Amino acid sequence: MSGLVGYIGHRSAAPIIIDALARLEYRGYDSAGLTVIEGAPKAVLKTTKTLGRPAALAEKAYSGVYTGNTGIGHTRWASHGKPSIRNAHPQVAGETAVVHNGILDRAQSIKSGLEKRGIKFRSETDTEILPHLINLNWRGSLQESVLAAIRELEGGLTCCVISSRDPDQLVAVKKGNPMVIGFGEGEFIAASDATAIAPHTQRMVFLRDGEMAVLSHEGVRFYDFDGKPVDHEPQKISWNPVMAEKRGYRHFLLKEIVESPRAVRETVSTCITLKDEPLSPEEFRYPCDLTTDFEKTVFSACGSSYAAAMLGQLIFESIAGLPASRQVASELEFGRSMVDSKTLYVPLSQSGETLDTLEAAKYALSQSAQLLAITNNPSSTLARMAHQAFITRAGPEISVASSKTFSSIVAALILLAFHIAQSRKLITADRQRELINAIAALPEKMEKMITYETFLRRMAEKFAHHRSFFFIGRGLLFPVAHFAALMIKEVANIHGEALRGGEIKHGPIKIGRASCRERV
Repeated sequence: MSGLVGYIGHRSAAPIIIDALARLEYRGYDSAGLTVIEGAPKAVLKTTKTLGRPAALAEKAYSGVYTGNTGIGHTRWASHGKPSIRNAHPQVAGETAVVHNGILDRAQSIKSGLEKRGIKFRSETDTEILPHLINLNWRGSLQESVLAAIRELEGGLTCCVISSRDPDQLVAVKKGNPMVIGFGEGEFIAASDATAIAPHTQRMVFLRDGEMAVLSHEGVRFYDFDGKPVDHEPQKISWNPVMAEKRGYRHFLLKEIVESPRAVRETVSTCITLKDEPLSPEEFRYPCDLTTDFEKTVFSACGSSYAAAMLGQLIFESIAGLPASRQVASELEFGRSMVDSKTLYVPLSQSGETLDTLEAAKYALSQSAQLLAITNNPSSTLARMAHQAFITRAGPEISVASSKTFSSIVAALILLAFHIAQSRKLITADRQRELINAIAALPEKMEKMITYETFLRRMAEKFAHHRSFFFIGRGLLFPVAHFAALMIKEVANIHGEALRGGEIKHGPIKIGRASCRERV
C-alpha cells in the first residue's frame, strides 16, 4: 500500500511532507514525490520526484527551492506501470496535482475515452486520470471540481488534490484506503496513516468511505460525495509520537517484538486488574456488551490476523467448548452460508481498514449477524461499523511484519473465549480460577522469552544460508507454525511452509532435501 500526505498551514510544506513520508516508508515504496504550490500573485505547481526513498527529496526541500505552505506528497508501491519517474506521484495535469491510493475500475477504457477527447497521458498510471478529469470538470473551485470528477469514477479513490487555480484549498477524499485529517495550530494535515501526523498533532478525524475533507488556512470542512456537509469532531488519539520511534533499536521489527509483552499486558488489563496475588473469576470484566445467545462463531481475517484467527478457533473451542470456524476474508464468496442471524462474527484487523475484512464484515451485517470487531485502531472503519469493538492496546505498529499486534489479538481472543464460557456457565468455578490466573501470567512468561535473543540470533546465523524452511506443529502449534512461515516469507524473503505434524508422511516427506532444514 502506498503512503500519501497533504499539508496546508503557516510553515513551509515541503519539509513537513518529506518527514511524514519517511514515517510511511513501512508501507512500501519504489518512488516518491511532492508538489508544492509556489508563487504570488500567480500561483504555480512545483513538482519533484525520485526513485527510491523519500529522503532523496530532502536536498531540494531544505535548500530553499520550495517555500510554499500548501503541498502534497506520496510514496508509491507500483500497481499500474513500472517504477519510474513518470509513473511516480504526484501525477500532474496542467494546474492540478493528485496523489492517490487505490485502483480505479475500468481505468483503461476511461483512458481511451479521454484520449478520444484529445487528452494525452504521460504515465502508465490510473492516477493520471484524476487530474485530467478534474480539469475537464472545473466548476470554479477545487472542491466542486473534485466532486464532479469522482462522480464519474468507481474503485479505490482515496486521494489528495491541489490546484494552482484554487491555491487556498487542499481536498482529501476517502473511498477504500484510509484517510485521516490532523488538526494542528494554524495548520492541517491529511495522510493515509496517523503515524505521519502524530508528531504535529494528536487531534484527528478519520474519514469514512464516501467522504471528503476541504482543508484551508481557516479550517476543515467535511462533505459526502453528494456535496452535503458532514459533522466531525476531532478526537485525541491514545498514543504519542514517541511510541512510533525506534528508540535505539536497529529496526522497528525488533522494537515491536520486545514490546509484545507490554502490548499483551495492556490488552489483558482491559478485563483484569493485574496484581501480585491470585485472581478470582469475579474480578473479570469484559468491556463489550455482547448478547450470548448466538449459535455459532466465525472468525474472519487476512494475513497475520488470519493466523491469529486459526489460534482463536482452537482456543474458543478449548475454553468455551463451543464450535467455531474461521474464514479468510478474501474468500467470503465461497463461505457465505456460514453467516446468518445466529452468528457471532468476529473480524480481526490490526488497522481496521483491511479492505477484504471490511467487505466480509459488511456482508455479515447484511445477514443480521452480531459483529464484534477486534482491532488496534479505535477510530477505524471496522470499529465504527461493528456492533461492538474490542480494542487491543498494542500501540502503533510500524514494521510490515506483525509481532505485538499478533500477540495482542491472540490475547483478545483468549479473553473473548473466557467471557463466553463464564457468561454461559460452561466451565466450573475452579476452571475459571485456573484460567484467569493463567491469562494474567501471560505477559511475564512472554518477557522471559525475550531473554532468549542471543540464543535465537545464533540459531538464525546457523541456518541463514538455507533457502527453504518447514515449520511443523500440531494442535495449537500449527497456527504458530503458519504464522512463522508467513513471517519468514515476509521478513527474510525466502520460502517458508507450515506443515501439520501428523501429515508429514502424506506427501511432504517426499520433498525433503539436503538444502532444506526442517525445524520442529
